[in-house]
Amino acid sequence: MIKPFYCFNLISGGLLAALCLAHADEAPAKDTPTPQQLEYFEAKVRPLLHEKCQPCHNDQAQLGGVRLDSLAAMFKGNSGGSVIVPGDIEKSTLVHVIRYDDKIKMPPSGKMKPEEIAILTEWVKMGTPWTNEKVSEAAKKAGKTGEYTITEAQRKFWSFQPIRNPVIPKVGLTKATGAKTSRTKTAKATKPVPQPANPIDAFVMAKLEAQKLRLSPQADRRTLIRRATFDLIGLPPTPEEVADFLNDKAPNAFANVVDRLLSSPRYGERWGRRWLDVARYADTKGYTFQEDSTYHNAYTYRDYVIRAFNEDLPYDRFIKEQLAADQLDLGDDKRPLAALGYLTLGRKFLNDYQLINDDKIDVTTRGLMGLTVSCARCHDHKFDPIPTADYYSLFGVFASSVETSPAISPKPIRDPYEAHQALTDKHETERKNLLHAQINRLREMGKKDANSLSEEVKKILQSLREGDLPDAAKLAKLMPAFEPEPAKHYKWLVSEIETLKKTEPQKPEFATALKDGKDLYNPRIFKRGNDGNQGDAVPRRFLAILSNGERKPFVKGGGRLELAEAIVSPQNPLTPRVMVNRVWLYHFGAGLVRTPGDFGTRGEAPTHPELLDYLASRFMEEGWSIKKLHRLMMLSQTYAQSSTENRVAAAKDPENRLLYRQNRQRLDLEALRDSALWASGKLDLTMGGPSVPIVDAKYTPRRTVYGFIERQNLPGLFRTFDFASPDASSAQRFRTSVPQQALFMMNSPFLLDQAKGLASRPQLAKIPEGDPATRIKTAYQLLFQRAPDADEIALGKAFLTRPALSTTTEKPAWSYGYGGVDEKTGRVPSFTPYAKFKDNRWQVSDQFPDPKLNYLLLTPEGGHPGSDALHATIRRWTSSKNLHLNLTGLVKHPAEQGDGVRVRVVSSRWGVLVNTTAFHGEAKTDLADIDVRAGDTLDFVTDCRKDNSFDSFAWTVSLKGYSSGLKTVGNESTLVWSSQADFGGVVPPASVMSSWERYTQALLMTNEFCFVD
Repeated sequence: MIKPFYCFNLISGGLLAALCLAHADEAPAKDTPTPQQLEYFEAKVRPLLHEKCQPCHNDQAQLGGVRLDSLAAMFKGNSGGSVIVPGDIEKSTLVHVIRYDDKIKMPPSGKMKPEEIAILTEWVKMGTPWTNEKVSEAAKKAGKTGEYTITEAQRKFWSFQPIRNPVIPKVGLTKATGAKTSRTKTAKATKPVPQPANPIDAFVMAKLEAQKLRLSPQADRRTLIRRATFDLIGLPPTPEEVADFLNDKAPNAFANVVDRLLSSPRYGERWGRRWLDVARYADTKGYTFQEDSTYHNAYTYRDYVIRAFNEDLPYDRFIKEQLAADQLDLGDDKRPLAALGYLTLGRKFLNDYQLINDDKIDVTTRGLMGLTVSCARCHDHKFDPIPTADYYSLFGVFASSVETSPAISPKPIRDPYEAHQALTDKHETERKNLLHAQINRLREMGKKDANSLSEEVKKILQSLREGDLPDAAKLAKLMPAFEPEPAKHYKWLVSEIETLKKTEPQKPEFATALKDGKDLYNPRIFKRGNDGNQGDAVPRRFLAILSNGERKPFVKGGGRLELAEAIVSPQNPLTPRVMVNRVWLYHFGAGLVRTPGDFGTRGEAPTHPELLDYLASRFMEEGWSIKKLHRLMMLSQTYAQSSTENRVAAAKDPENRLLYRQNRQRLDLEALRDSALWASGKLDLTMGGPSVPIVDAKYTPRRTVYGFIERQNLPGLFRTFDFASPDASSAQRFRTSVPQQALFMMNSPFLLDQAKGLASRPQLAKIPEGDPATRIKTAYQLLFQRAPDADEIALGKAFLTRPALSTTTEKPAWSYGYGGVDEKTGRVPSFTPYAKFKDNRWQVSDQFPDPKLNYLLLTPEGGHPGSDALHATIRRWTSSKNLHLNLTGLVKHPAEQGDGVRVRVVSSRWGVLVNTTAFHGEAKTDLADIDVRAGDTLDFVTDCRKDNSFDSFAWTVSLKGYSSGLKTVGNESTLVWSSQADFGGVVPPASVMSSWERYTQALLMTNEFCFVD
């Protein structure tokens, strides 16, 4: 998939600036600067002038009588004349003062960097291009007099045009060869050609006929039900479902299959996950430094989305709830408040409000309307008619809201909990106020009479900052000095709070939601995206290109509801087009618009514009029902086509843009993992609830949609199978074929476990081993819903008669843990294995740093010890045979702070062999000719010395072993180990797989299992 072009403008400034520098001499600016020169000014010169020059030389402050905030002011200069002469470096005072080669040296705070001087020098050399300085005659005629004006040509762009309800074309009027049907003089009038029952087919066939092509034959029934089942629920059909469909001869048999699948709760899980790509859903906030990075209530948004798809919530209502559920009349059902997770569950950017709101703008405009409005953050959009003013109008909408966490469970659960919490909060507030009052009273007493307080009370009061409350120990010493009645009431409050904690009612679920803040945000344009350089004020309102007539500012709170209403307005042509295109994309493998996240001028035009408008029009007419949209698409001949290649058609239409056949699609991560669990009989269909781990050794058998998504460190499994990045709204996923995918299928413990589960399913296990043909046939029916042919049975039998794998397993050489060295015996008495292998490192737990053991870890290159000698980090090597061993190693302590680390090599047979330190430098840990026996260990131990600050270290070790009597290193019997190259997550040796289990694994790896059809 080609990456959308919308982010070009993020790098265009640097690229064009470089081009402009390279060709500055060739194209000096005269009356009309080139676009490249203007871009150079905006990208390089204006920010530099703003930062270095204009604070002292502007319309308010004119040091030396010089202004540098406009070109006209520079030409005017001061009594000494102009400070710049376009094209002439030597005559331009500005160049001399920034070079410090004149008496006047600017800026006075310090000389600019050489590259900054070069930028301004080059700007003068190219003729001082400056944007928005003068309005050209052409611009005046077009009505552009300093304010952004959308041209007629921009408004006529296809995606901004109103949605039409086009006439369904007549088809079948030409022969397959493309020649017109003819009549002889004696022939009777031909009968009318039957038209397709589904309008989709008419639009597609009309395009094909124009190229003398036709639809491919219909796929066989088994393929058709398999395709539909994967499309709608993300799982294979059962053998019974396939058999029922094959035996159903009714004309509406396939329609019944589609209706059955649409009514399945599995449908919402499949299509809800597809929407979560758009919503850039994750269970964490990204990098947050020391703040809790988990969205503990994120799952309620995911569950809301699944429920919305299952209930076929009208899409316009779906959008309104996701943008402004808090402003809708919800009655007692508060569950839709979870829909606001669409806005709140993005990356938190270290709580940078600009980036957070920019993310909200992007997920709203690109996710819902296919418009890259975020590109207008620093300047007017380079390609689409979206001025910076429109960006900041939307910025004001989202900046007017604050996050909140309302309870959303049913009223019988929600009300008792909220009442209980209100009473608890009331008592807690009263407790704190009472403490503050009594402490302030004691302070006043001490000021009036120092002898009125005991020394102990004085000391405690002095230790407390203004507004601080004492801990339990200090409070116990202060309490006797409190007034009797307040002291008595305080004890009662504490008792009541403790009782309330013990009697807490059932806790409801909560949403990660929004509400309007007390003070609404009145936006101003941030020049070049810098909130420290604010420009004109703008109202909160909708985009100009999608508005008719005079735009009215939003007046209902911050404007989120009005924004949602404008997005789903029938006058907005983008929203329905984008959604029907998205549904089409998943059913046909490619959208009618092949850039589903960009309907602007940098995106592709639709391959079938009339069909796109027909679908969008009908989508709205039928109540914005997504399920009806599925049904319309899936009951077409176009959908039901075979995916078999046609050479003649492929030569004319190599990318299948005319849809002469169905596209073959590979299972995505969710469908592949869920299908493997389904095949093994282990799939857990429990719905909803907090997210669960799916990549750990103890994986969950639940559907992948319920898996925990770590935004900052997306697991390798997700990346390997092209999972959508949760960092930004994803209109579609990449499609790659990489070796890691095959390696996962061959080696992952998860897949091996499913293969064993499949082999032991009752349908297969009850068949005697002596009847391999029946076993093979049953396995094919379970996995592929078909019978194997004779060649497949013969191949399976041959596979099953192969010799079994060796039953010997060798213990892995390396293991990883922590412990300490007994100083008396010189041995390691205890070795605790690390519990978690994550992000290519071993650590103590899921959390890092661990709440108790802090930064204790091991990486391929080194690691970090614990806080004392008993929690040293240990890399253990175990010998599998009797050997002579040579060891080379180098330990490094790169930090300039701290007291370094101590490293020791400890033999289980000989004790401490190496004992050295690395302190702001490095040390060797070489050993020669060590005798080891099978089962002996060498522990590479690193501890923190006295201070465990700045103790990150690197220690790489290489071992070469050779059998007794063969001491020549390099001999063919030499064995080599490397602490770095061999590093990894050690998986306990699996029990040996039987031939039958290996066969079921091979079936799970086939293309037939991994592809839809």
